[in-house]
Amino acid sequence: MTYFFKTTKTLFALALVVFGMSMKAQTSEYKILGKWTNEYKTRVIEFVKNGTSYDAIIRKAENGGVIGKKQISGLKPSGENNYVNGTVYIIKKSSTASCSAQITKDDLLNIKASYGMMAKTQVWTRL
Repeated sequence: MTYFFKTTKTLFALALVVFGMSMKAQTSEYKILGKWTNEYKTRVIEFVKNGTSYDAIIRKAENGGVIGKKQISGLKPSGENNYVNGTVYIIKKSSTASCSAQITKDDLLNIKASYGMMAKTQVWTRL
């Protein structure tokens, strides 16, 4: 009878460890959710979940005509704090580029836009 209880306790402890690890993986994937501001503090962007990817919607901007539009679409999680395969809309040029994102600290997000051989990175801050 005591063997049964020891085995049950061991299995229960193992289940808690596995469950805890899966919860950590889920929460780190969602770190990008919420409101961020660009490095010039001229725009507030909110990341939202869209199926298996993430989109960034403009919530505040100097140019009121862009509020409610997607700045970034299709970012997919790729490992701890990394997101890839997104598309960023470049408002000033009315064009798109591929993008990726990486959370470097809980409140800093590096957004990298790439167009051919050219690339530019901006650091956004969580609000």
